[in-house]
Amino acid sequence: MSKIQTFTVAPDRSALLVETRSNVGPIVFGSLSVEGEAELSVASSAIDSAVVLSAVIRVPVGSLESGNSLYDSELRNRLDQRRFPAITVALTQARSLGDGRFDAEGDLTIHGTTQRLTGSLAVTMPDEKTVIAEGRHVVDIRDFAISLPTMLMLKIYPDVSVQFRITAVRA
Repeated sequence: MSKIQTFTVAPDRSALLVETRSNVGPIVFGSLSVEGEAELSVASSAIDSAVVLSAVIRVPVGSLESGNSLYDSELRNRLDQRRFPAITVALTQARSLGDGRFDAEGDLTIHGTTQRLTGSLAVTMPDEKTVIAEGRHVVDIRDFAISLPTMLMLKIYPDVSVQFRITAVRA
């Protein structure tokens, strides 16, 4: 018998990478400050595909760093960190494809603009108290009312690859 349980993101075991492309090569921003919670229907250390998963994930804009202070400052300005301090994802539904793979749908909010996204993710339960979700999705930053930055001779392309590994533990 399955039971709905709440899991909380473990920031020390979770990461988000955002890879942008530019005319001079890739620029990667990362965050180890992922926060959030999920409600899952769990039966004996397995995700019950009969029940829709729900989750909300938050990433503070200020936690995204590339190692280059100029790029980091430009990102915070473009995302208007003071007005919009976090990027959020709210999972609205997930459908099991088997073998821990899911078709997922949710709302991504960046820069005060929300877009519905669909994609796939892998979900595993290494033990009854831990859930790991992994995935990758490409977003066009123009869909979030973010203008493309150009600095001196640097040009950023609009398609951004977002990769995540989120570990959550039962509350």
